[in-house]
Amino acid sequence: MARLVEALNRFFGRVEILALGLENERSAAEAALAKGMPLEAREHARTILSVLPDSAVGLALWADAAEDAWLDQEVVASLTDLAKRVPWRADVWLRLGRAGQRIGWDGARDALERATSAPEERDAARLALLDLSDLDLAAGDPARAQRWLDRIPAPLTTVPDRDVALRRAECALAYGDLDGARAAAEILGEPTAIEGRAALVLARLALAEASAAAGFPAAGSSAAALPPAVVGRALDLGLRALVLDVPGAAELCAALVAASRDVLVVDRVRRVVRAAGALDEPTWAAAFAFAEGRRDDARQALARGLSAGDRAAAAALLRMAVETRDLGALDALAARGNAKDDDKEPRGAAAPPLPPDLVRLRDAAAMASAGQGSGALDALDAVTGEGAAWADDMRRAIAQAWVPPAGGPAGARAAAAWGDVLRELARTAKLLDRLDLLAAIEALAVERERPLRAAVVGEFNAGKSTFLNALLGEDVAPTGVLPTTATLHWVAWAPDPFARIVVRGGQDRVVPHAALKDTLRALAAAGDKVARVFIYAPIERLKRVEILDTPGFNAPDPDHIAEARRAFDEAHVAIWLLDAPQAMKESERRVLSEISALGVPVQILANKADRLKPDALETVLAHVRDSLAASAIASLTPPIAFSARLSLKGRLGDEEALAASGWAEVEALFAEQIVDASDALRERALRRKAGRIAAELAQAASARAAEDREAGRRARAEADRLRASAAYLRRERRALAAAIDKALEPARRELASDLRPIAALPEERKRTDASVRAYVQERLVARLSWPLSAEIARAARAGAEPVARGARGARDVEEGGASPSPRAAAHVRAVLMGMVAVHDAPDELAARPIEGVVEAAIDAFAMALSAEAEAPVPPPASAAIELRAQALRVAFEAPVTPASA
Repeated sequence: MARLVEALNRFFGRVEILALGLENERSAAEAALAKGMPLEAREHARTILSVLPDSAVGLALWADAAEDAWLDQEVVASLTDLAKRVPWRADVWLRLGRAGQRIGWDGARDALERATSAPEERDAARLALLDLSDLDLAAGDPARAQRWLDRIPAPLTTVPDRDVALRRAECALAYGDLDGARAAAEILGEPTAIEGRAALVLARLALAEASAAAGFPAAGSSAAALPPAVVGRALDLGLRALVLDVPGAAELCAALVAASRDVLVVDRVRRVVRAAGALDEPTWAAAFAFAEGRRDDARQALARGLSAGDRAAAAALLRMAVETRDLGALDALAARGNAKDDDKEPRGAAAPPLPPDLVRLRDAAAMASAGQGSGALDALDAVTGEGAAWADDMRRAIAQAWVPPAGGPAGARAAAAWGDVLRELARTAKLLDRLDLLAAIEALAVERERPLRAAVVGEFNAGKSTFLNALLGEDVAPTGVLPTTATLHWVAWAPDPFARIVVRGGQDRVVPHAALKDTLRALAAAGDKVARVFIYAPIERLKRVEILDTPGFNAPDPDHIAEARRAFDEAHVAIWLLDAPQAMKESERRVLSEISALGVPVQILANKADRLKPDALETVLAHVRDSLAASAIASLTPPIAFSARLSLKGRLGDEEALAASGWAEVEALFAEQIVDASDALRERALRRKAGRIAAELAQAASARAAEDREAGRRARAEADRLRASAAYLRRERRALAAAIDKALEPARRELASDLRPIAALPEERKRTDASVRAYVQERLVARLSWPLSAEIARAARAGAEPVARGARGARDVEEGGASPSPRAAAHVRAVLMGMVAVHDAPDELAARPIEGVVEAAIDAFAMALSAEAEAPVPPPASAAIELRAQALRVAFEAPVTPASA
C-alpha cells in the first residue's frame, strides 16, 4: 500500500510547511523512510508537528514512520488525529483500523467500517471490507461476514477475485453449504506453496465432502471413519497451513492425527511439530497419545492444559469429548467453565462455557440415565451443531432401550417399553397429520390388553372349522358351509353362548350357535354380504386365546381371499392346516411364503391323517418338511399329522376316536407353543405391527424433511439474491440514480398534467394554501413512488442476476418480475414523502431532475432488501421429527438374536 504522505502531499501541497521553514524536515523525513530509517523519520515528523500540530503531512509522516518501526500505539494516535483532518480518506481509516486491531483498540472495527463508505477509494474500501469479513469469521458470524463480501464490486476483468472467493468458501463451510464452498474453491484452484489459508479451506472442504458422502453430519463426524486417501489429502494441506501459521490449522491437524492409525503419517506430523517446538503442548501431546491408543494419557494431557487455562487444550478436549462420546470430558469442561475467581482454582483456569448444543446434550444424557427417555428426546431435538452426530447416537440408544433385541423364534426375551413407544409413535403421527396411523397406534394400545389371537388358515375344505371345534371341545364353528358364503369367524370368550353376524350395509344378526349355519345359508341365498362372524362361548381357553377361523385361500370369491389375508394382520400366530392326502401344493407354498415374509409365526399341521396309511403318512410329512426347507418357511415345531374329524369326536366323548386321532400331540403343542407362549407371541406381533407403523412414519417424516430442506434452500437462495441486490444498489447508486431519473420522465409528464391547474394560481397561494400544498404532495408521491420503486427493483434484479442464476436457476430469473416488495416500496414512498414535506415549492419538482432524491430512495430500497434478507426464519421441526422417527424405525429393524445369546 502506498505511503500516506505521498497521497496527502498531492492533496494538501506544502504551502504551510514552506511558509514555516519546515521543508527540510519534511524532505529529511521522506528520505529517512526511503532508506529504511523509520525512527529518524519519526523525529523529523515530530519536529514538524511541534510547530504545526494539525499538519496533515506531518501526521502522515509520523504514521508512516511509526508503522515502519512497529510502534502501533503511535500509529493509532497519529492516524486518529489525521482522520479528524481528512475523514473522507478511506486509506487513513483502513490503516487506523488495522493498527487498532494489532493493539486491541476498541475503535478498530468502527475505523474499518468508515473506510468502507468511501466509494471513490475502491481499493482501500475493498481491503476494509475483507478485514471486516475476517473479523466476523473469527467471531463465528459467517452471515455478517458474507454481507461484507457482498458489498465488494465484481472485478472489471475476467479474472475472479481470489481474496473474496477464499472468504466465501470459509463462510459456506461455516454454514455447511458444500455447494457454495465447492463453487468458491473452483476459483481458488490448487493453492501455491505460500497460500496457507487456501490450503486450510481445501482441507476442510475435502473432509466435509467425504463426511457428507459417507452419510455423516458435517459436524461431529470422526476422521477415523473417512477414507484414508481423503484424510491424507486433508492432512497434506493442513500441514502446509500449519507451517505457515494459519489460525485453525493446528486444531485441524491435531484432530486428524488423533483419528489416524497410520504410523508413518503420525511420525511425519510429529517431526513437523517437534521442529516447531510444540511437541509438549497439551493439544499435540493428546493427539499423539490418541493416535497410539493411549486414550487415558490423552485425556490427562488435555486436563493438565485445561487446569493451566490453556484454551487450545479446552478446545481439543471438547473435540475429543464429541468424537469419542465422552460425557465425563464434557462434565469436566462444564465444571471449568463455571469456575469463578473466588473458587480455589488458578486464575485463568476457567474454560470457555460449553456451547448450548452440548449443554442440551448433557441434560439429555442425564434424563436418559434417569429413565426419562421422552424428555431426553425433546432435549436432543434442539441439538444441531457439533453434537449432532452424538445426539443421533443417543436417540438410537434411547429407542433401542425401549425396544430391546428380540430372542428366540417365538418372540422376545424382554417386552418393549410400550408406553414410551406408543406415545412416541402417536406424537410423530400427530405432527405429521397421519390420522390413519394414529388410529392404528391406538388399536395397538388396545391389543396389548386383549388375549392372544390365533388364526386357523389353509385352503377350503382343509378341515379348519372342524379343527377349531375340536380345539374348543364344542361344536361352535359352522362346518360344511359353501365357500361362497364363507367369511372370517372370530371366536372369543363371553359368559353366554351366541353369535353375531355383521352384514355389509345391513343390520347385524344375533343368533344362538345352533342357528348360525342356517342363518349364513339364508343370508347367502338372499344375496346379503357377510362382513364377519363373531362367535362367543363361555370356554375357559378363550380367555387366553381367541381364534380366527378364516375362509379358504382357494375360495372362488376374491373378497374371501382378501379377508383371509387380512387375518394375517390381526393374528399373533397362524396355524396352517394341510390336507394330508394332497399336502403342500404350489398354491399353499405361495401363501405360506407370504405369511412367513410378513413375520407371522406359523405352525404346520397335516389334517386328515386317518385317510393315509402310516408309511404313506410318513412320506407326506417328509415331503412337507422338505418343501418348507426349500421355501425357507419355518414352523414353530416340526409338522404334526392328526385327524380333526376323529379329534372332534373324541373331544365330544368318543375315547377310541380320540386315541386314534393324534390329538394328544396337537393339544400339547397348542398348550406349550401357543397358550404358554402367548406373551412372547403377542410381543412379537406388536413389534411387527409397530415396526410397520414406525417405518411408514419414518418415510413420511423423511419426505416432509426433504420438502422443508428444499424450502430452506430456496429461502437461502432468495436471501442471497436480496443481499446481492442490496449490495449492488449501494455500490452503484450514483450511476443508477441518473439513469433512473431519466426513466421517470413519463411519470413526471403525468405529474405535470395533474399539476397544470396549480400553475395558474398566485405564488403566494401555492405556498400558503394547505389544501393546495396537500394536493401537490399527494399527486407527486402517487405519480412517482411506484415507477421509482419499479425502476429500482429492475436495476436490483439486473445487478443480482448472476447470483440468482447460480442459486435458483436461469428459468427462475427470467420469469421473476421487477415488482418491488411492499416493504421496499414503502421505504421509497417514505423518502418521497420526506422530500415533498420539506420542499418550499414541491410543484417545481415535476419539471426538474431529482437525482439526489433518487439516490436516497435507492439507499432506502437497499436497506429494505437487507432487512428482508435478514428476517429470521425459524428452523422447521421436521428435521428433529425425521431423526426421532428414523431412530425408532432402526430399533424395530434390529436383527433377532438367538434365544441362547
